[in-house]
Amino acid sequence: MKKSLNISAIFKKSLLLCTLLFSQSILWAQEKSIDVNLNVDKGGNDWYAEPWVMVVGGAVFIIIIVALLRGKK
Repeated sequence: MKKSLNISAIFKKSLLLCTLLFSQSILWAQEKSIDVNLNVDKGGNDWYAEPWVMVVGGAVFIIIIVALLRGKK
C-alpha cells in the first residue's frame, strides 16, 4: 500500500510539472508582439452605408411581410 501511494505522489508531481511547463509555454508564446497596421479606408462612397438605404430596405421588408400575411385567407 505504501508503494502505491509513492507512485501516485510521483505521478501527481510529474503531472503538476507538465501542467506548469505547458502553461508557461503558452504564456511565453503570448508575449510575441506583431505590429499590424491595416488601412481599410479606400476613400470610396459606399452607397449601402448610407442611412436612407437602411430605412428604405426596412420599409420594403415590412411591406413584403404585410403582403405575405394578408395573402393567407
